[in-house]
Amino acid sequence: MPKPDLSEYEKRVSADHERQCRTTLTIHSAWRVCPIRKCRRDNACSGEMLASAHQERKIRAQRETGLSGNACAKLPRCMATASAAAFETFAECLDDLQRDMIAYPDEDLPKFDRCLKGRQPQRDTANP
Repeated sequence: MPKPDLSEYEKRVSADHERQCRTTLTIHSAWRVCPIRKCRRDNACSGEMLASAHQERKIRAQRETGLSGNACAKLPRCMATASAAAFETFAECLDDLQRDMIAYPDEDLPKFDRCLKGRQPQRDTANP
């Protein structure tokens, strides 16, 4: 029996995980104290995603189900390097968001593909 292709599923789970993490940090105004200047400038979590030791249990659980574990391995930099106590608070807030998403399935999360608030668009012509 051929092994099913789970790459599309993992990509979708990874995108959902990233959106949920960024939404949680943005809703709770973590960007105000974030060490990443871009997050403070955008008033939203928009920094890079890094692999984190905080996610070991989730990675192990995904590997036991036949996935690679990469879908939930990364966290925004401020949480990937946070203390265990700060991460515990973040995890509780993330669980609250997931419960709210189940209770209110029609609500959409904002997209954090790229925050460009307050920036000028590029011009087609050269500056005089």
